[in-house]
Amino acid sequence: MVRKKTLSELQQAEIKLESLLEKRDALNQEAQLARQERDMVHEKKRELSAKLREIKDRRGALAAGARAHRAKRDEFQGKAKALIELKRKLRSKRGASASEELRTLKRQTQAMELKQQTASLTLAAENELIDQIKEHMKRVQELQVLKDEQDKVTEEVKDLDGTITDLFAKADAEHKIASELSAQAQAVHGETVELVQAISALIVEGNGKHEAYLEARAKADEVHAKVVEMRDRVLFIRGAHRAEQREARDLLRNQNRSVRRALYDEKKLEEAADQAVKALLQKGRVEI
Repeated sequence: MVRKKTLSELQQAEIKLESLLEKRDALNQEAQLARQERDMVHEKKRELSAKLREIKDRRGALAAGARAHRAKRDEFQGKAKALIELKRKLRSKRGASASEELRTLKRQTQAMELKQQTASLTLAAENELIDQIKEHMKRVQELQVLKDEQDKVTEEVKDLDGTITDLFAKADAEHKIASELSAQAQAVHGETVELVQAISALIVEGNGKHEAYLEARAKADEVHAKVVEMRDRVLFIRGAHRAEQREARDLLRNQNRSVRRALYDEKKLEEAADQAVKALLQKGRVEI
């Protein structure tokens, strides 16, 4: 009965090696794909990061502009408040108005002068009237000086009022500009928030792709180690197989020489044939 032929050790090893090679190549391809996807994610992240830096610079410029205009606003308001305080001090320094008293004294003085000129007075009464006129004239001069000072202060206060109004107008204009710039900076800040969220998501995705790449590469390296081991085994089996083949050829060659020498010796020929068959059976080269 013919024994069913089975796969030899070499064939089994070669099949195993081919399977390991295919698995290693598939894992290498998987690792390469994960690396490419990771690099694409990183490139997208770099693009968004560059855009984020640009937007942050624009937001910083807007915020700096707003701070500068607020500083000018505060400066104008500070000057206006200082002038208001100065105006208050000037008004308190001016005191009661001298104009009304001056007008009253002038009317009284004119009346007394007219009386002196037209009325019949005794010498004593006239002298008394003259003294009163002199007192009034002296007081009129004092009041005139005070009125001039108060008029000057009034003009200064009027000038201060105009300056204060102008300063507050300038402060309001600076405040409006600062508010507009702050609003623009806040709007730009909203863009930065969206970009930061997108970049964060890309970082997570990129890390996942990198982990997948490392995992596939580690598996490929592990399978590659098995490939090297199995290749060495295949080479070893092939070497052993070739050695067996050389040994069998040498054995057959020696047997042939013996057969030729004993060609005319039938008994020796049969013994040589039996020995050759026996040797081949021992080496597994002949099946019965």
